[in-house]
Amino acid sequence: MCKRGLIVFGLAFLIISLTFVVSQGEEVWPDPEKTISVVVPYSAGGGTDIIFRPLVEEMKKYCDANIIVSNISGAGSSKGTNEMLSLPADGYTILASGTHTVSATLQGLTEGYNQLEGIASLNWDPFIIAVLKERPWKTVNELIEDAQKNPGKISLGNAGMGGATGVASVAINLAFDKSFNVVPFQGGKDLRVNVLGGHCDVGIFSQSEILANMDKLTTLVILYHEHSFLPDLLQIPTFKEAGFENLNVPGGSFRSFSVKKGTPDSVKKKLAEIINQAYNSEAFQDFMKSKGLLPAYYELKDLDNYFADLVKAYTPVMKEAGLLK
Repeated sequence: MCKRGLIVFGLAFLIISLTFVVSQGEEVWPDPEKTISVVVPYSAGGGTDIIFRPLVEEMKKYCDANIIVSNISGAGSSKGTNEMLSLPADGYTILASGTHTVSATLQGLTEGYNQLEGIASLNWDPFIIAVLKERPWKTVNELIEDAQKNPGKISLGNAGMGGATGVASVAINLAFDKSFNVVPFQGGKDLRVNVLGGHCDVGIFSQSEILANMDKLTTLVILYHEHSFLPDLLQIPTFKEAGFENLNVPGGSFRSFSVKKGTPDSVKKKLAEIINQAYNSEAFQDFMKSKGLLPAYYELKDLDNYFADLVKAYTPVMKEAGLLK
């Protein structure tokens, strides 16, 4: 073979080798020797945490790498979000995102959704206002009437000002002439402990948190625009049914998975495949039904578009509540 032929042959071999290496690099993600961390920006045992953990367990069945949940709570979900954004955009760190991300970003607590890209969404978890059974209020009308007669005396707790319950509590307080004493806690677990312990009068909870404490709580109103379809919660009125038709407050938590901007498309698609399989598993579908979670599945660009719509919906509420930065 002539010298020129050898050069051509060598170049062809190099191109084929590089193509093989690149394709191999794509195929081996995730590296079985590495760990994928799902950052839940709330404490373990809270409403957000208990929804992501069952899905992560299902994800392990469809992923070669180990997957763990990392709880980083604080500052209304912004601490965990900021920690996640400080790490490489390689798909090995995923954020448990949602309406709390929208709220925290609009409050200027994090770059949040501005630096994130959607992978897949899960569901909506409606909010419910509840009190200890020992408290005197049996309807939301009684609660509001009492609060207006005694401004600042009744504490209205939320899971953190950066989250959707925080925005909802401020919006409710504004709607009723700032009659409540709005108290933020460090996540859903902290809120639940304080309400159940009698240290906070009223709490805004997710359905899943209510179900676990039905024997101790009186449910007053559902903030979502529709009734819960869970048998134990069917009787809870909406704000409209209670006589407050024009009340505009966040009605629940939307939950999803996001990664840092710049994550390779091939990695995002692989993650979406893993989550899709886990989401559609019999175990997770049964879990959602048992908790009354409303399915809301979007992937990649469709999820980014849905997030943009959430931002548009939240912005005027945040502005009215004086939280927009």
